[in-house]
Amino acid sequence: MNNQYKVTPMLPSGINTEEKIINLFKNILLNDLIIDINSPAEKDRFRMVFRHCQTWAIEDGSIEVSHITTSESHGYGMMILAFMAEYEDKLNPNPLKRVYGCGIHDYFDAMLRTVLEFPSVMGKNNRLFAWELFGYPADGENKTGYREINGIKSAPFTRDPQSGDCATDGDMDIIYSLLLADKLWGSCGKYDYKKTALDMLDCLWDYCVHKKFFTLLLGDWASGGKGTLSSAVRISDIIPAHLKVFAEADKKHDWKKVLDATYNVIFDLCESKNHQNGLLPDFAVWNNGKWKAPLKTILEGDDGAYSYNACRVPWRLGSDYLLFGDSILSGDDTQAKSLYKMIIKPLDEFAKNYINDDIDRLGPFNLDGSPLGDRDPETFTSPFLVTAAANQTDKEWINKIWSWKGLDEYSGDNYSDYIKLLSMLTASGKIFLPRM
Repeated sequence: MNNQYKVTPMLPSGINTEEKIINLFKNILLNDLIIDINSPAEKDRFRMVFRHCQTWAIEDGSIEVSHITTSESHGYGMMILAFMAEYEDKLNPNPLKRVYGCGIHDYFDAMLRTVLEFPSVMGKNNRLFAWELFGYPADGENKTGYREINGIKSAPFTRDPQSGDCATDGDMDIIYSLLLADKLWGSCGKYDYKKTALDMLDCLWDYCVHKKFFTLLLGDWASGGKGTLSSAVRISDIIPAHLKVFAEADKKHDWKKVLDATYNVIFDLCESKNHQNGLLPDFAVWNNGKWKAPLKTILEGDDGAYSYNACRVPWRLGSDYLLFGDSILSGDDTQAKSLYKMIIKPLDEFAKNYINDDIDRLGPFNLDGSPLGDRDPETFTSPFLVTAAANQTDKEWINKIWSWKGLDEYSGDNYSDYIKLLSMLTASGKIFLPRM
C-alpha cells in the first residue's frame, strides 16, 4: 500500500489485485503500441503512441482517415507507464522486448518524443499536445489507421494543420506523468521532465484557464472565444489531485485559484438539483451566476447527462479523496459540504444499489439515475472501484466489483481498457504522488 494515501482504500478479500493489474497491462503492451514509421528505428529516437482508433473524416471531406491516438489516450498511456514501472520485473513472459529491446522507461521517452514532435497548432510557442494524430488513410475494409508486420503496429503519424489544437484533460495527464517521471528517473538524463512539465504548465495557464472564472477551458481553441463553449467546463477536466500537484510544482501560477474554481463548479452542480446520487453531467455551463448542466447539446451529444465524459468522476474525484483526504466545498456563509458527502458516498451507494446482482447493467445515466441508451459496463463499471474503496463501508460490495469478469479482460476498446487499469491501480493503493 502506498503510504502517500491520506485515506486507506478498502481492499477485496481473497482476490489478487496485482495479478489482475499485470494481466491487463501485458495485453495493453502487446496490442496497443503503435510506432511512427517517420521516426528513426532506434531505441532512443523512435516515437510511439498508445492507440485510440476511430474513423474520422478530414475537414475537406476528400479522404477518410483513422486517427490512431488522442491526447486523452496518450496521457493515460504515459501515466500507466509511470505507475507500472515498478512491475517491470514481473512481466513474464516479458513483452517489453518486442520493440527495439525497450523497457518501460524507453517507452515513456518515446511517448514524450511524440508530444514534443506534434504540439498544438494554436498560438506561438504552444507546447501543449495536438489532441489527435492520424495514421494511414482508410483502405477498403482496413480502417484501423495502422499496419501490422511481425506483431509490430506502425503508421506515419500526422497532425491536421487546421484542427490540431489541444484537449485540456489530455495535457493535464501528460504534464502529471512528466512530474511522475521526474520522481521516478530524475531529470538529469536525456530529457528534463520537470522543465518540460513546467513549460507545458505555462501554456496550460495561458491557453486553458478562463481569465475571469479561473476554470479550465475545453482546450486552447476555446481561449478568447465567444459563446457557450468559450466558458463551458468539461467534467473530465475536473482533476483536483492534478491541480494540487501543479500548485506544488509550479509557483509561477496560482493553481490554487483554479482548484477553488473547479470545486465551485462541483458545488454549483450539486446545488442546482435535488442532488442525492452524486451523478454529474458531462459539461457545465455558466447560467445566471451559477454552473449548471446544459439543457441541450453544446458539443458532443448527451452533454447534460452522466455519460462518456462524466463516467470518470468516480475515479478522478475518488483519487482526490484517497490521496489528499476530504475537501470542504464552501458555498455561502451558511453552507459547507464535503466532497465525501456530496460525491464519494452517494456515487458509491448509487452504483451498489443500481447494480444489485447484475453488474453488467452500468452505462450512461440521466442525472436522476435513470438509464440513458445502451449499457456499457466495460467503460462505466471500473471507476466505481475507486469510490467503493474510498467509501470503505461494504466488503461484500468491494469483493463483487473486483470479481467482475470484465475487469481485467482486455476488450480492445482502448478508452475503457485504460480507464480500467488506472482505476484498479488507484483503488488498490498503487498510484503515487510526484513529490521528491
